[in-house]
Amino acid sequence: MTADQMVAERGLATTVRPQPGTTVPRTAGRTTLDSAFAVTALRRPGAVAVQDAHGPLTYGRADAQAALLGSLLVRGGVQLGDPVIVHCDDHRQSLVAQLGVLKAGGVCVPVPPGSDEHRLAAVAALTGASAVVCSASTRDRWRYRPVLVLDDPRTLRLTAARRPDRALPRSAPHEAAHLLVSGTGRSVAGQLADHVAWQLALTGRSRAAGVPVRQVSVSGPPGTPHALSALWWALSCGGTLHVLPASGAPVPVAARTGVVVSSPEEYAERVAGLRVRPRLVHLLGGTVPGGLAARHFAALPATPLRAEFAPEGGAFPWTVRVLMSQEDALDERVIGRPAPDVRIRVLDRNHRALPARRAGELCAKGPALPFDTIHRAGRAAAPTGHPGLPGHPALLRSGTPVRRRADGLLELADTADLAGIADRTTPPR
Repeated sequence: MTADQMVAERGLATTVRPQPGTTVPRTAGRTTLDSAFAVTALRRPGAVAVQDAHGPLTYGRADAQAALLGSLLVRGGVQLGDPVIVHCDDHRQSLVAQLGVLKAGGVCVPVPPGSDEHRLAAVAALTGASAVVCSASTRDRWRYRPVLVLDDPRTLRLTAARRPDRALPRSAPHEAAHLLVSGTGRSVAGQLADHVAWQLALTGRSRAAGVPVRQVSVSGPPGTPHALSALWWALSCGGTLHVLPASGAPVPVAARTGVVVSSPEEYAERVAGLRVRPRLVHLLGGTVPGGLAARHFAALPATPLRAEFAPEGGAFPWTVRVLMSQEDALDERVIGRPAPDVRIRVLDRNHRALPARRAGELCAKGPALPFDTIHRAGRAAAPTGHPGLPGHPALLRSGTPVRRRADGLLELADTADLAGIADRTTPPR
C-alpha cells in the first residue's frame, strides 16, 4: 500500500486569485502558504497539485499527509520558528515536507538532493537545524541528526496510527516561512522570507502573466530556487506543478501550453529539446546571455521570455526584464526594472545613494523580498533599519555592481567598479 493510499482524502483550506486587470488589495497576501493551500484542498480535494513521473499528488492527499507530518514534528519537539531541513528527492515529497513544517510553525530550509557533504554541513551549521525531513535516498547523508523519512514504512505506520494535532496549523503570515541558503563553501548566508513575501512576489508574477496561471512546468530536482518559485506559483493559483520528464519522454498534454519556470543554466540545457510550447518562459537567477535568448527565440519565436534577476541564487526576484524578441537581448548587461513591491538602491562604498550612470552596489528592500539575512547560526546581518521586525525588512545587499541608466533600466557594471564595497557587514545609512 502506498503512502497516498494510507492517508484518507481530507482538506482544510484556497488562495484568493486575482482576475486579470484587477487590483489586488494589500490584505490579499495576509495569509500563510499552508493555509492558502488548505483552502484549495477543502474546495477541490481531487485537483492535482504536483504531477511527476511517479504520478499525481492531489491537494487533498497532500494536505492530509502534511497535517499528519506536522503533528509528528510537533510531538518530536519542533518549536515555533525552529528551522527544519527539507532534503527530498522528488517534488511530491518536497511539497508534503514543506507543508508539514509550515503547519508545525517551523521554518523550511530546502536543500537540493544533489548537494555534497560540504554543502550539507554548511547548511546545518548556518541554520542550527535539529530536525531533517528527507527521502529514503537522502537519509544516509544525515547520519548524526534526527531524521524523519517520508517514504519509510515506520513513518507511514506512525502517521496512520495518529490523528492530526488540533493545534495545527501554527504558522502566521509575518513569521518566517523559509530560510534560503546561498553561497559556496564556508561563505554561505541564509535569507529569511515570510509568508507575505511569497504571496506578494507570486501575485506580482501572476499580474504580469495577464491571465490566470493553471499549469506551471519545471525541470530538475526540488529545493532549488527556481523549483521552489515554480511550485508555490502553481499552488498560489490553485494549479498544477508539472515536472518535465527526461529528454525524449512524453510530456503530459496539460503541461504543453502552460508556463515554464527555470534558471538560465537549466534552461540552456533544455531549450533545444524542449517538448512543450509554453505561452511564457520565466528564468529566475542570473542574467540571460544573448546566446541563450537567441536559442530561445529560434525554438519558440512567439513565446516571451521573462527574466527575473535574483542575486546569489535567491528565489525572490529583485528586477524583471521582459524579452519579446532576440533584438531585446542584444545588451545582456541589462537586468531590467525593480520587481513589484521591491525598492532598488544603488550605493557607493560609503553606503550613499548614487545618481544615474554611476556604478555602485545593488541593494534592495521591500515586502516582496526576504526580511533579513543570516551569516552565522543565530546571528543576523548587521541591522539596516528594523531587522527582524515583520513588515520592516532590512536592506539586502548583493555585492553586485550595477548602474541605473538614464531611461531607468538597471544594468550590470564591471566588477572593478565594486572595489571597496566588499565589506558586507557595515549597514548602509
